[in-house]
Order: sequence, then C-alpha cells, then structure tokens
Amino acid sequence: MTMNPADDPDQPTALDADALPDPDQQTPPPPFTRRTVLAAGVPAAAALLGMAAATSPRPAILGDPMGDQQLTDALAPHLTRHRRVAVALLDGQGAPRFAGFGADESTEFEIGSVSKTFTGALLAEAVERGEVTLETTVAEVLGEQASGSEAAEITLAELATHTSGLPRLSLKGLGGSLVAGFLRKDPYAGRDAEQVIADALGSSLSGRGSYAYSNLAVALQGQLLARAAGTDYASLLNQRILEPLGLSSTYAPITAENLRESARTGQGTNGLSQAAWAMNGSAPAGGIRSTAADMAAYIAGTASGTAPGAAAASEVLFEDGAESRHAMNWFQQDIGDGVWSTFHNGMTGGYAAFAGFVPETGRGIVILTDTARSVDALAIGILTGEVAL
Repeated sequence: MTMNPADDPDQPTALDADALPDPDQQTPPPPFTRRTVLAAGVPAAAALLGMAAATSPRPAILGDPMGDQQLTDALAPHLTRHRRVAVALLDGQGAPRFAGFGADESTEFEIGSVSKTFTGALLAEAVERGEVTLETTVAEVLGEQASGSEAAEITLAELATHTSGLPRLSLKGLGGSLVAGFLRKDPYAGRDAEQVIADALGSSLSGRGSYAYSNLAVALQGQLLARAAGTDYASLLNQRILEPLGLSSTYAPITAENLRESARTGQGTNGLSQAAWAMNGSAPAGGIRSTAADMAAYIAGTASGTAPGAAAASEVLFEDGAESRHAMNWFQQDIGDGVWSTFHNGMTGGYAAFAGFVPETGRGIVILTDTARSVDALAIGILTGEVAL
C-alpha cells in the first residue's frame, strides 16, 4: 500500500488494510526522507487489528538478548514494545551478524509482504527462462478464462509495480475476512488460487497506470506465474528460489495444515495471540515464513546478483518521481545524496518484518518480530546510518 508517514513509528499504522475501507489514501509514496516511516505493503488489515485491540492491552516484554552483544545493546532501546525479535545485519563483506531477543537466527517468523519480493524473483526467473515477458498479459496466460474481464490486458509488469488498477483486495469474501480478523484468524484463508484468479478477473479497474498498492494484484501475479510454469505457487517457489539458495527454513504453507512444528503464533499490538496467516491463494502476496538466517542469505544473494531472480530487485519498471521507483515487487528509495535503498516491509495479524539493502554500500538489514508493530523506522535508521550499530 502507500508509504505514508506515521506520527508514531511504534503505533500500528494503516498497513495494508486491504480487506476493508482504508484510512490511508492510495497516492504515490512521498519522498523517502530521514523522518519517513514506511507503510509499504504488508497484507495486514489494520482495521481488523483495531477491532481485535478492543480488549485490554497486555504489556509487551522483550525477550532475553542473544547473539551479537553489540547489536543487542544498540537495538534494545528501539524494541521495548516487542517480544521475540531476530535481526541480521549485513555489511557486504563478511558474514552476517545476528542478534535476537527471545529468538535467534533459526527462529521462524511470518514475513508478511516481504513475501512479495520472492514473487518478484519468480517473475524475473520466468522472464529469464522465456516463459513470459514483462509485457505478457493476463489473457495471454489464462486464455478464454479471461475473456470479457477488465483485467485481461493487464501486464505482469503492472502487477509487479502496483499500477494495474486492481483494488487492494476483492470485495468477494469480505464478510468472512471481517469475521476472521475479529476472531484473530487468517482473513485470507477462505479463498484458494482459483478463487483469487476469479476474484481478480471479476474486479473493476481504477487508476490503471498509477501507483495504488494491491495485494490482489501480487496474488494474481504469483498464480499466473505458477499457471505459466504448469505447477502451483508453493512448488514453484521451492524449485526456483528456495532450493537453489538452500533456504530450507523458508516456505509457503498455503494452508494451516501445512504449517511446520516450528510455527508459533504471533501477537497483536494488544498482546493477544493471532492465528497463523498462511493466506491460501493470496500467499504470493504475503504467506511466506522464514528465519533471519535464511533471509540474510536471500538478501545477500539478491544484493550481489547471484540469487535466482535477483534482477527483480534492480530492474526499474516504474518511477514515481526523482526519489521513488519500483522494480519487480521491490521498492527503491533515495535515502539521501543520490544513494538508493532497495526494500520491502511486511505485517500480518501477529508479525512484522523488514528486509532491505543499499546496493552502493552493501549494507543490508533484516528485522523479524512476532508482534504486529512496525519496525520500519528502526530499519530505515540502520540503512541510513542514523542508528549506529
């Protein structure tokens, strides 16, 4: 969704309130200044979180520090309203530095909309293999199934840059999403891959060609890539990205039945436990689970250009202005003096995440937390050097 400044980086922002009316305006992101707090795409419904927060708040207690003591000492003051947190810091030269609070580099977290970058990598891989081009349309993949749909002529590039004109989420299934969110369950669970495709085909377009964050668009993108490859999204992800990189702790469960024993529940801002978000057919937009160690390897490979689909992070497809542009499901922002960052953040009902790097300096950061509270301000500060580590 849009990257609008928030008054308080420790308060839940309207992140991806895609299943409900959203208080944020769908406008292009503002310049990425030193005070900017990102609310970039994460498939969380802030309004749903707000309803769940109606109960009495439960205080957050930050877990015991572990790993790199210099990092934990520097990070702790910024994480007082979190519980379990895992962090990986990359400098572009040596091995990543890991730090955690009640968690270590092998602890599993939901990464929310950071999942979209994996879908971007799958797009870059499919282009490299000649299965599709960036200008391949929905109709070219789906054939007669797309006949008569407003979405038929949308291109994969438009889906990957939030310029397709599709809404954040289809209105179909809205009632179930509302109820699921109120009950602290996965609001995306009710619609599988075929239903997500049908939802997109049945949607009306608005503002095509302009930036408007859409989880439905990226969910459709992932399902189209799977269709073009003759498989399902989770299998495609495993075969083309995860297995080649050795990311054995990263996976897209799709449904709750496929969650591993390592999956734990996260907490909303009120401290209440939230069910896992496997997200079913919308998994390409936010249903991946991972660890700080795996994410560090993924970011390092993407930054160096050695990971499968790494071109997704560097090939600019859409520019919002002098300081903001979009690659394949990656955001790029000028962090000052012409130095660009590449990043994505994420949030689900009980988790928040940030993953990004600065190509010019090689600095990268991964922050994963089991509290649905933004870590964007901290991550931005680390990338710009305002937070000394």
